[in-house]
Amino acid sequence: MNRAFCNSCKKLVPATPTEREGMMLLVKKCPDCGDTETLISSSSARYQQKHALGAPFDYRSCKLDCVGCHHSRVPNLVFVDITNRCNLNCPCCINNTPAMGFLFEPPLEYFHKVFAYLGSLDPKPSIQLFGGEPTVRKDLFEIIACAKSYGLPTRVVTNGIKLADADYCRRLIESKATINIAYDGANPDAYRVLRNAPKALEKKQQAIENIRRIGGAKVVMMTLAARGFNDHEFPELFQFCHDRRDAIRAIYFMPLAHTWDTKDFDLVPPRTTPEDIEQLVADVYPDDKVEFLPAGFLGRIKHLLVALRVKPLPFLGAHPNCESMYMLISDGARFLPIGHYLKGSLFDLARDLAAADERLARKMPPDRKLKSFRRLWIQTRAFLAMARLTWRHARKDRVFKGKTKLRRFFHALALPFGFIFGRRTRRLMERHTNVQGVFQLVILPFEDMGNIETDRLEQCPTAFAYYDPVEDQAHCVPTCAWGLHKTPTMKKIADHYAAQAVAPATQ
Repeated sequence: MNRAFCNSCKKLVPATPTEREGMMLLVKKCPDCGDTETLISSSSARYQQKHALGAPFDYRSCKLDCVGCHHSRVPNLVFVDITNRCNLNCPCCINNTPAMGFLFEPPLEYFHKVFAYLGSLDPKPSIQLFGGEPTVRKDLFEIIACAKSYGLPTRVVTNGIKLADADYCRRLIESKATINIAYDGANPDAYRVLRNAPKALEKKQQAIENIRRIGGAKVVMMTLAARGFNDHEFPELFQFCHDRRDAIRAIYFMPLAHTWDTKDFDLVPPRTTPEDIEQLVADVYPDDKVEFLPAGFLGRIKHLLVALRVKPLPFLGAHPNCESMYMLISDGARFLPIGHYLKGSLFDLARDLAAADERLARKMPPDRKLKSFRRLWIQTRAFLAMARLTWRHARKDRVFKGKTKLRRFFHALALPFGFIFGRRTRRLMERHTNVQGVFQLVILPFEDMGNIETDRLEQCPTAFAYYDPVEDQAHCVPTCAWGLHKTPTMKKIADHYAAQAVAPATQ
């Protein structure tokens, strides 16, 4: 049974996504308060279209008792809070760190416990160091090194302020951690309102230029978006990223969630759903069809990804109405939507990909451990399947080089053989196609309490991890449920290490 929080009494009650007037509402049936509802999608058609791509899932009737529930699913991506201090004071902070009322900054031994647990999982998840602002910790580089010592791919989620210092930026790049930077466009007024820091823009842009100049790293932009507030900046934002695509590889859009007290922060934008942001992206490209797929769809083509040696996004396997994704393609001068290069619907291509994956799965050994000739044979089948689908769905005059059909055919044929014989993807694409780069767009469903659903959380492939020093045990909590548990959990941890620090002084 799907559950959500009653809008009135905040109890966990049965809930059903319900279509009404072209929108999707989450209707909560509370025995005490009656029916309450929350808007979860501005487009029921797109919501249902994505829902149809979901994989079967056996729900367990979650009760959101996450701290006591030893969730058996191994997460693909894990966030680890390393501090609740910050060098900004954003009134819209989704973590509400300024209001927590205590310092959370556990010692390095705490992180050894967390990372040892995560490193024991199979497969090992990627981790993101979170906060607060991770760069305010003097031992950040020791924490990164600690994570990597357990074989954990590591990202740092930062506001980018300290990376305006070239020496610090170089140290972070040399740590080999991936960098996620909060960047809300090029309008200083947005930073005045959202971040209470209009001069932050200059430092963020300097940080990006430092990364480009130093080299050796690519960043993901984390961009807040709200209808009627900063949506008009999308065209400029995309061009900004295109001109710096040597350093920027993706934008993760975060719908501006209403998590603040309007007494302190009086911005009340219209409720922004993932489908709203999808439409804002589509408005940038009125001449082409823009269709976001559920990011969890990658779980439907996992055999193709394994055979092609493609590292999937961390959202593989997520509920189809959580994260959504899209690809922009560089033609050398600007980004164009992938729909510009397709004959029909991206959803038609997705369904054909799922069918091709099912056929390939029947040929793969159960343990997926491919050796020598067997690996090459499976890989060749996957490449040929992709080539057939590309030829069927692509607008070949736009994708492949060559002025005649015959020349375009030979360029198309050269791609899979180039892959098979180990040619570099980038060089192959530049030589045989008009695709000069690929750029990811991901829309995250950062949730407020009103639209949390247990069905989606049960499928969540991402989590927050922490170590309970009293129990001597590490735990994972689904990402969107962490806000329900984080303050008492983090305070318990903070109090434990504070007491440890005091004890030797009193002896």
